[in-house]
Amino acid sequence: MASYILISLVGCGEKEIIQDIPASIPVSLISDIALGDSITVKQAREQNVPNKELIIEGFIGGRENPFAQGRAIFAFGDDALETCDEIPGDNCATPWDACCESREKIISSILTIQIVDENNNVLKGTLMNVNGIKGGLRLKIKGVVDANSKPEAMIFNAENIEFL
Repeated sequence: MASYILISLVGCGEKEIIQDIPASIPVSLISDIALGDSITVKQAREQNVPNKELIIEGFIGGRENPFAQGRAIFAFGDDALETCDEIPGDNCATPWDACCESREKIISSILTIQIVDENNNVLKGTLMNVNGIKGGLRLKIKGVVDANSKPEAMIFNAENIEFL
């Protein structure tokens, strides 16, 4: 798979345009076997203790664009969030953003998933469209709570991902 960066030459006062490159994830990240019993995102937030190992089930979403630019990070939502595709007649182009829910409910029902290297540095590049990863995708994720995780902003380091 080729990676590209597009940088345009710009004049004074103009911004350069950078096209995000895909993250290069470990082959072992996407699991071919079932990860086992899981808990919800909300239950995980109650067990937000650094270095605690968990298996969490939910969906990529909670924001219009759940993927970070330039880093292997995405927002992961609890199934208690109602997405637009669950509402009859709603044709929202980004149903995973749960825009029909209150901001407070969204904030309390999502956490941050990141992919880190052996030195605990977040991998560079986006996860969007890498190995089929996309907004709204339901997943089980096995990993550990990051050392920098806080009660109001949980961060989870993924070690294995199972597509549901």
